[in-house]
Formats: sequence, C-alpha cells, structure tokens
Amino acid sequence: MVMKNNQLERVSDELQKTLDLEAKNPSANRKDEVANLLNSQRFLDDYDACIWWNGCYYCKDESNNWYCIKCTF
Repeated sequence: MVMKNNQLERVSDELQKTLDLEAKNPSANRKDEVANLLNSQRFLDDYDACIWWNGCYYCKDESNNWYCIKCTF
C-alpha cells in the first residue's frame, strides 16, 4: 500500500525549519533509502527530497512541506 502525502500529517513549523537546514547538505538526501525501505519508487515521485532525522525518515513535497514517512522506534 502506498501512502500519498494527503494521508500524512505535515510536521510542525519548528521541525520544518530544522529539516530545511539539514536538507541543505547534499549528502543528507536519503530518497533512495526511503524508496528501498518502502519498496516503492512511485511513492517518492511526489517528493523532492528525503532525509533521516532523529530516528525518522522525512520527505519534502513540491510545496516545500515536510512529512514524517517512517520512524524506526
């Protein structure tokens, strides 16, 4: 089952700022990792970037909104 970002809750404004700062590092992009984790490249077509932060994967859509995709705890 593939989730669309309208089924995910946007992160808080504070976390949004933190993730934007982290994503400025080109090596932070984990989009391929998330695709493998979810076994779905199609899911990631909706996102511009994905990063790992504090135990969770977050992805950013074309509207610059971040969503928590999966946490490991």
